This record gives sequence, C-alpha cells and structure tokens, in this order.
Amino acid sequence: MQVHVFDFRWKDPTLCEIQASINGKFAKKEITIGQNLSAEIVSDVSCAGYMKEEKWNPCPQNAIGKIKCEICRAREGSFIFTAFDGFNQENITPQDLAQISGEHYVYLALFDRNLIKIGVSKSERKQMRQLEQGSHFTLFIAKTPDGVSARQIESLFRKSGMTDKIKPSQKKNFLCPEILPGEGEKILRELLNAHSQALSEYPHLQNFLCKSPEFCAWEAVYNLNNIAQNPHFIELEKEEWLSGKILAIKGQFMILETPGEVISICMKNLFGRTVEFEEKPSGLKKNAAFQGTLF
Repeated sequence: MQVHVFDFRWKDPTLCEIQASINGKFAKKEITIGQNLSAEIVSDVSCAGYMKEEKWNPCPQNAIGKIKCEICRAREGSFIFTAFDGFNQENITPQDLAQISGEHYVYLALFDRNLIKIGVSKSERKQMRQLEQGSHFTLFIAKTPDGVSARQIESLFRKSGMTDKIKPSQKKNFLCPEILPGEGEKILRELLNAHSQALSEYPHLQNFLCKSPEFCAWEAVYNLNNIAQNPHFIELEKEEWLSGKILAIKGQFMILETPGEVISICMKNLFGRTVEFEEKPSGLKKNAAFQGTLF
C-alpha cells in the first residue's frame, strides 16, 4: 500500500511507528527491531501536512518540493520549541509558555567524541527525547521547574561554545562510535566542568544544576551490540527500494540486514515522499551504482 509519509516516532523503548496519510486519512505503522521492512520511494517530495492539537491536517495547497510548507509550519506553531532562547519573550504568548510548563531536564548528549550537544526536554520525556535523537550517551546536568529556565541554561551553554543542534548528516557516520561507557561519561563530565562557568552571573540558574548528574548509555536499547561497525549509509531516491531485516534502530536511523551488507537509512529522508511498504525480497535497488559491494 502506498502512503504519504509524515513522521517517524519512538513510542516506547521497544516500539516505533511510521506516521502517514492514505487518501486523506491518517494512519500509523508499528516498527520493531527484528521484523522485516521494505520501502520503495514512489514520488518526489511534497508537503505532508501538519499536526495541530494532536490531530493531523492535510496541506491546504498541496505544496511541492518541501516536506512542510510555510503555511503548515506556521499552523503548527512550534517556535516555542525550536527558537525560544528563554530570555527574549517579546513574541511569546501565555499559550506558548503553557506548552513548556512543568519540570524540565537539561542534558549533554554524545554522538561521537567530537559530536556533542546540549538540549532540553520535559521531565516526562526524559528518556524518549534521547531515543528520538539517537543519543549514544547522555549526562543529565540540570533539573528546572519550567522550560523557560531550562532554555536559559541551554542558551548560556551555547554562548560558551557548545552546539544545540546536530544534523542527521553529521550523525550518519557515527551510529556505532568506538567509545566505552566509562570514556563517554568522562568526556561529558569534563565538558560540563569546562562550561559550567557560563552560569556564573546567574546564581538562580546555578541552583538548578544537579549535584550528582545522571549518566545513561543507550546502545542496548538501540540493539547496537550485534553490529560490529558502522553500517553503509544510503539515501533512497525515486524508484529505488530497500528491503531487509531490522537489526537496530537509533534515533531516526534504521539499520537493516540485506544479503550483501548491513545498510542504514535515515527515516527523515522519507518524509514528504509517497512510499510503498509492500514486502519485497531482501535486497537493494539503486538507480546508480554506489561505492561498496552489496551482493
């Protein structure tokens, strides 16, 4: 069955789902490690619509060329989550602030030795946020009473030299970093110590720093233990397909076993595409040859 892919979400540590529309109706396909998955790209990119108050809505103009057009992006109104720095509240409404009320965590997430970000999440999404973005190791450094304080800490750490955004294109080659948990924890704690002076002029924010920051390793959740090295990353284009057994899922990356090679794809590359998920024989069809032996 052909569907227009909208999103890919982690539901819990053992279950993910593909969200898509079919003839104007919203549908979900559950995905778990160990099952087989086939995906064929049928179309170019077009706007997949928007989510408002947990309800999916189709794109009003059927915009071509973007995963989410400007109209749909504006209707979702995600500014408070994507651009609010915690300090400048000129364009922030009480309704916006209500969306980031309640306890929040500030964390350092490691993807590789030189690929580390600072971020925030609601307390109830403490674990799920890490799985969604594919953190390899995490150090939870602060707990705040609301999202405003959390974003202020994040902004100050960013100004001291840390990044708060890492693109999938940066993560794709580091799905299996050769870093033991002990080393990862040491790197993150040293980074925290190096940047904690960013809060020196904000004693009320310093009070939110955890006295004993919690360290977490996630590779077992992703099922990376049985993958010896980084898989071969590919991007599927129109009229290309991949089919295989899901060995692991890390953030937005699906890692599949085919007869010739272990391959990874980024599910975000499927957003806005019409995709056929009907089962195919295990393998890969690319319109042009790429480096590496597959069969």
